Amino acid sequence: MTCSMNINAIRYAKPHARVRAMISELVTPGQKRGLVVSPGLEDALRQLYSTTYGTELAGVPTDGIRLLPVEKAFERNLVNAYDRVIRSLDGPPRVLVVEMLRRCEVDNLKAILGGVVTGVGAEEVGPNLLPLGRLSRLRLDDLLAARSVTDVIDSLGNLHYARVLRGALDRYEHEQSLFPLEVALDLYYYRHLWSVVEALPSSDRAIATRMMGMRYDVINVDWMLRYKAIYHLSAEEIFNYTLPYGYKIDDEVIHRAGSAPDLSSLIAELPDPYRQLLQPLTKESGNIWQLEVGLNRYLWHGAKATLAGYPFQIGVILAFLFLKEAEIHDLKAILEGKRYGRSPDEIVAFLWGEL
Repeated sequence: MTCSMNINAIRYAKPHARVRAMISELVTPGQKRGLVVSPGLEDALRQLYSTTYGTELAGVPTDGIRLLPVEKAFERNLVNAYDRVIRSLDGPPRVLVVEMLRRCEVDNLKAILGGVVTGVGAEEVGPNLLPLGRLSRLRLDDLLAARSVTDVIDSLGNLHYARVLRGALDRYEHEQSLFPLEVALDLYYYRHLWSVVEALPSSDRAIATRMMGMRYDVINVDWMLRYKAIYHLSAEEIFNYTLPYGYKIDDEVIHRAGSAPDLSSLIAELPDPYRQLLQPLTKESGNIWQLEVGLNRYLWHGAKATLAGYPFQIGVILAFLFLKEAEIHDLKAILEGKRYGRSPDEIVAFLWGEL
């Protein structure tokens, strides 16, 4: 065992014990199969009370009409999982996990901006937000009281989000669309997060760069597919609205893929494993959601493989957090499928993780 491995074994002893315990709390394949084949929504919800989500679900209305309170209970469980991991860490790894959680902060801000632009009141926007407790920096009450995008920016005070949104304000006012504001927030967030990855000690940086790079690859591919199929952006716009970081997706790939005339051609310009993964799905239907499922299944398998490797390293933490996020995505997909009467096979088509 090398010296760096010895140091990591000491540094990650407590986080490893914490994460391993939390891995044991994940929904088992058998439990997930039971949810998929359950006779209806109410039965599926009853089954979830015996899982780690039971505490958050207690007292939540489960009348089979509105799934939002149940989904927010899942998300509170996710924030709690992040917080438990954060409390076991210190130094740069702790900073990284905190910044990963701040994705929820960006989502909150985008929801508030959406409410302001569309005229939806605070009483409707508020329940869609996910407070981060002790880690929250947004003054949600002030933001919910905002009546304009400028009010939102002013309520952000000295947070970097204010500067980012001011930079996109002219384009928003010209287009009268949320798109420039949302893209500006996303690009800022992921660029900042990558700087935190690069600030990790060398013993952590290699594995974190690979694992986060794979996630950035998937984000870039997902964005390119959407920009091409839904927003019909030019090659230059696609390049400007993607991330200059990743594992196998770099600027050259984005230039080539962004210049492709259609989805099939775009996918043909991607490196493997993404081209090999997506080409069969494109031939089957070409639905964006199916391509997104395929990409996230790839990340799910990568996370599972990481858990089977050397235990005392940041990769195990990153793998667990992705598996937790994937689990919550799958639970939402299962309950939505039950609500709309989808068959088990139809539900499984939406899942990121295997049964």
